[in-house]
Order: sequence, then C-alpha cells, then structure tokens
Amino acid sequence: MKASILTIGDEILIGQIVDTNSASIARHLNNAGIVVWERTSVGDQREQITEAVKRAMNQSDVVILTGGLGPTKDDITKKTLAELFGSRLVCDQTVADHVRRMLEARGIEYNRLNRDQALVPACCTVLFNAHGTAPGMWFEQNGKVVVSLPGVPFEMEHLMTDEVMPRLISRFSLRQIVHRTLISAGLAESMLAEKIADWENALPPYLHLAYLPAPGVVRLRLSAYEVEGESVSHEIDRQFAALQRIIPRYVLGFERATMQEIVHNLLTQRRQTLATAESCTGGSIAARFTAMPG
Repeated sequence: MKASILTIGDEILIGQIVDTNSASIARHLNNAGIVVWERTSVGDQREQITEAVKRAMNQSDVVILTGGLGPTKDDITKKTLAELFGSRLVCDQTVADHVRRMLEARGIEYNRLNRDQALVPACCTVLFNAHGTAPGMWFEQNGKVVVSLPGVPFEMEHLMTDEVMPRLISRFSLRQIVHRTLISAGLAESMLAEKIADWENALPPYLHLAYLPAPGVVRLRLSAYEVEGESVSHEIDRQFAALQRIIPRYVLGFERATMQEIVHNLLTQRRQTLATAESCTGGSIAARFTAMPG
C-alpha cells in the first residue's frame, strides 16, 4: 500500500521554514506498514494544489496534506479541496463552538475570519483538532483516502496520532515494513562496499541495502517492504551476524546510536573513565557525553 505526502505553503518553497511535518508523517506511515511513495511541496496556488492532489491520487492509496488551513486569505487548501471533490462548504457546529471557546479563553475576538474556520466541505469527515482552530478533514473517493491536516506541527502530530493512524489501520489491511541499521566506522563508503560486495550480492531479493554515509561513520540499512515482520526480522539478524564476521573491527553498533553512546557503552563495559581537555571545541565533546543519562 502506497502513500503520498503533500506539504502546502510558499514559506516552505522559499526556505523560510523547514518542513518537519513530512518527516513525522512518513515515520507514522512507515511504522504502520504503509510505503511512502513520494513527498512533495507546493505553493499556495489553487492550480498547484489541485494538480498535485490529482497526481498523488493516481499513484497512491492514501494522500496526506498539511498546511493552508488557517483563517487568512492565503490559506486556500480547504476551498480548493471542496472544489476538487465537488462539494460545498458547510458550518460544523462542534468546530464552531470549540473555536469560540478557545478564542474567548485567550481574549481574542471571535470575528468572521475565525468563524470561517468551522466551514468544512460537506463531503468530508471532520477530524476534531483539540489543540487548534483548524480541523482535519478526511475524504474518500474511488477507494482512495485524502487527509488534510493543519500545518502547525504539534496540531498535525496530535491528529496523526489520535485520528488519522487509527482510521487508516482500521480502513486498510496493512502488512509490515522492517528497517534495521548497522553502524560501521573505519572504512570509507567505497572501501566498505568493495569489502562486503559478496555479502551484498547474496542478499535475498526482498532485502534492500542502503549506504548512509555521515562524518566518521557509514550506516548500512536493510529494508523489507510489505512483508511478514517476524520472519524478516530474523533474516535481517542472520544477515547482520554474517556481516559482523566479515568486518568485525569496523562494526560499532546498531540503529540510531551516536558515537558518544557507543564510546560510553564500551567504557562502561570496561569500567573505564573519560577525561577531555578542550580548547577550540569549547567543551562540546564533554557536553555530548554529559548530556547522556548516567
């Protein structure tokens, strides 16, 4: 099952803000076994939004949008989706009452722009947003699901967790996606690839290897998509065990462990301590270690 993520806003395209919503949504979908097919950003233009949603619906089962649901004129996502799905805007009284209470508690005037936050396409299922004035919206057409969420990150996160994911899990029969990562150090990416070429070539066809180089380390991620998770996890464990026998000196750890966490674990196992003498680094090495619990 495939999903497309669409973020809306000129502020994203000009680099004024960093799009963190796509990464968060992708993690939610991936954890549920939904393959993220593409991530796209478009501006606050009706034609752009319409074309992007139509294209995404053609190639994905689920389309999730964020942004463009505010009360000002530049926020046009809601009206655009109403037009796209051939629906009119109607007032949702539950949302209207919630917006009024929220604004009164903050001493903000309940004006026409704020009242319009309660307008939603008549054809959608409203996803109640307890943390903001813009509700989420769930559309279904020809077996496809389109979800529109506010762009404010903590509001989007709340709706993804409490509303969107439970609905997707109950709506579709989902299989699992499995990712496991081994962390290596001491070999450049090209040297590492050469050294493990035979192992890589012998991997089962459903396992996909990715090289993820970063300063000082190369992460090797094995992924399997839409599979039976338990048996695949055992196979990945077996493959990584074989890899450790090939490059025993160059394996530092697994998953998201940082260099300081790995050093910390080694020192703890050996009952050894660490001292730093820093000038140009301004104490940042010590700070990285002391930031870890224990």
